[in-house]
Amino acid sequence: MSSWREIEKTEAKLVRQLHDYWQAKRRGRDVPDRADIDPAEIKPLLPNILLSEWSEPPFRIRYRLVGGGICKVTGFDFTGRYLDELLPTDSENRWHDDYREARDDRVPILGAVVVPTVQGDQFRYEFGIFPLTLGGEAVRQFIAIEDYGGREPRTRQLEDQLKPWGEKR
Repeated sequence: MSSWREIEKTEAKLVRQLHDYWQAKRRGRDVPDRADIDPAEIKPLLPNILLSEWSEPPFRIRYRLVGGGICKVTGFDFTGRYLDELLPTDSENRWHDDYREARDDRVPILGAVVVPTVQGDQFRYEFGIFPLTLGGEAVRQFIAIEDYGGREPRTRQLEDQLKPWGEKR
């Protein structure tokens, strides 16, 4: 997993589109407010959108909304779940660090991930995490996007992590 801040490094069309939309919604501020985001204005992006919020202590990310395209690729809807329930917090999974950086530095974090598919091959996709305020100055939420480049293979990363959780239920 690698991440960056420069949109010029991003090849993914959907990530670039959300980046442009987020920039337009700033309206002279460093971060737009959640109220500025109108789902009708980004309708083609919605299947690949995640809306999340952070809480602490400890720093955690909870997914408030997960788009249908993401559910299809991961194999389930993880709306309402916490990131640390889905993936370990380790050096290979920078997700927690990327969300914290987007919050603390008030900037979009962009990047690429390589994950295994259920067929056993490797699949690369790009993402963007964009901070949002929530009726004030503090960053409270994020709008994120995953761009699979027109492909939708079933990935194993989350599926493997949740097997023990599923057995306990």
